[in-house]
Amino acid sequence: MNILDGLYILDENHKPIAPTSLEQWSKWRKDDNNVQVALSTFSWGRVSTIFLGKDYSNVLNLEPQLFETMVFGGEYNGKFWRYSNWEQAVNGHKEVCTWMLD
Repeated sequence: MNILDGLYILDENHKPIAPTSLEQWSKWRKDDNNVQVALSTFSWGRVSTIFLGKDYSNVLNLEPQLFETMVFGGEYNGKFWRYSNWEQAVNGHKEVCTWMLD
């Protein structure tokens, strides 16, 4: 097993690609602008969607789960959703925010 297996960065079109080295992955992840997809703040807390940079699917042959929306604060604190691509993550963030406002 290669140390880079399951690690990703995003290209200029927000598509996940494999890093060429652990150093590249680590440096890329340190820039919040690379990681944050969306952030919405409410009176009770916030909803944050990020690029994880690591596959959290834990199931062979499943699409990598590379993005996560999480609720911080309020009744659903800690609840999260995971996605495979940028478009799903952006849409998921909007859906969670809408759901939290209902």
